[in-house]
Amino acid sequence: METALERPQPAAVETLIRTAFQPIMSERGHVVAYEALLRFREGLDKPESRETAIRRWEDSGYIGTVDVAVLKQAIAALDLLHPSLLVCVNVSMITLARHGERYLGHLAGAGDKAKRLVVEVTDTAAHGDPTRLLAFARACAARRVRLALDDFSPERPQSAETVLRLVRPKLIKLDRKSVSAAFQSVGDDKIGAIVRVAATVGARVVAQGIDSQEKFDWAFRLGVRYFQGFLVGHPRQFPLLDSKAAFGDLQDSQAPAELAA
Repeated sequence: METALERPQPAAVETLIRTAFQPIMSERGHVVAYEALLRFREGLDKPESRETAIRRWEDSGYIGTVDVAVLKQAIAALDLLHPSLLVCVNVSMITLARHGERYLGHLAGAGDKAKRLVVEVTDTAAHGDPTRLLAFARACAARRVRLALDDFSPERPQSAETVLRLVRPKLIKLDRKSVSAAFQSVGDDKIGAIVRVAATVGARVVAQGIDSQEKFDWAFRLGVRYFQGFLVGHPRQFPLLDSKAAFGDLQDSQAPAELAA
């Protein structure tokens, strides 16, 4: 049955970026959440193009503006999805360092819907600041927002376990490339170790990049109970959100802008 999110809407103004939503599934085969993913307009939406633009935005600080725009889309999606579903959204550690209070202000503005948000903190390995991360975790808890650590990999330093015990995220999302490499090399021990540590802090583990039944079965055997990838579902655009997107003023080469703009 067609949902309100998928119903055709008037064409949106052409913008550089938009969101697509990818499902996250539990071991029982139920969709429990959608992740709001950043996507470029047709012709630019190649992985290398996205990575180049994101790195440029991180270097300039403009990533904060982009993170807030995607957050607004995620909050808007909550109004259209079933009340039992969560929406996940990424935020860069660079955004938290430069514009943390403003980002938290937008979270506070979500009101009661905040309890259905999952904020995934990215690049915690490259730009990790345990003090700032801990402060953000506490601020999220005060707003009833769930915290996740994204792109978690076995290559993280040993101190990561200490950070997990301090921050106590609700979700740990295994890095897609690390999952694929461990699956191909039968690197069960490293992935299994992350799952065990997550259990000690009460965090649920999501394996990203699950694109085959064999990989699903392998991750399940190691204790993973939540899954994301092409086997579960491809990212989909929702026309209703695109027609009201908060991306009209975002440009590939635009200089850093105030988040309130």
